[in-house]
Amino acid sequence: MVIHYFMYFQFLSLLLSIIYYRGLKTFKLLGFIPLLLIVCFTEITAANPSFVGLPNNHGIYNYYLLFSTPVTFYIFLQMLYFKGWVKSLYILTSALLVLFVVINFLVGQGPLRFDTYSLILIEFLTGLLTLLVIAKLFREDDSPIYLNRHPYFWIAASTLIFSIVTLIVLGMQQFIEVKKIRIGNLQIYSVIMPMINVFLYGCYSYAFYLCRKLTSNS
Repeated sequence: MVIHYFMYFQFLSLLLSIIYYRGLKTFKLLGFIPLLLIVCFTEITAANPSFVGLPNNHGIYNYYLLFSTPVTFYIFLQMLYFKGWVKSLYILTSALLVLFVVINFLVGQGPLRFDTYSLILIEFLTGLLTLLVIAKLFREDDSPIYLNRHPYFWIAASTLIFSIVTLIVLGMQQFIEVKKIRIGNLQIYSVIMPMINVFLYGCYSYAFYLCRKLTSNS
């Protein structure tokens, strides 16, 4: 079985989300537990596609988009806690996005070809949501939690950076493959994506620790 180095940071995030369950519950971040379960299962399977009888891992990541997207948008709904018609609009938009992913999976790019269309759309909208979270934190002048100590800030800021990198690198995957753009002898996304994953899940782990710390202090 192959286990890449960045996967240990994903496992750590999952472990901490479970250990600091009470803290995550206080900050309405329990959605990270099922999300990280999906992430870890996906990465283990994608690193060993022959175990499930697949020639490559493209189809595995397509399934990841199907299952992770609604969970991700649920987490952002909890962080932004929209109300009224804004909440209804958010839920409708999220449902339409999930529908798009399903349709593209079934009749668009298909289950075996990497779903770049859904990826680009998801990461773009996720990036916008992270900006809304950060803007909301800036507006909360009466918050007793400093910005750089707020779990939402670390989650939103790291997710924003991850989304930007993912849009550039994986959104241009087909172009990169055709032009054979490489770093040394390695494809560019196989070098950059593991590093940005370490950054993302390292920040998530710290955010979960802050949930526990702030909950204990209160």
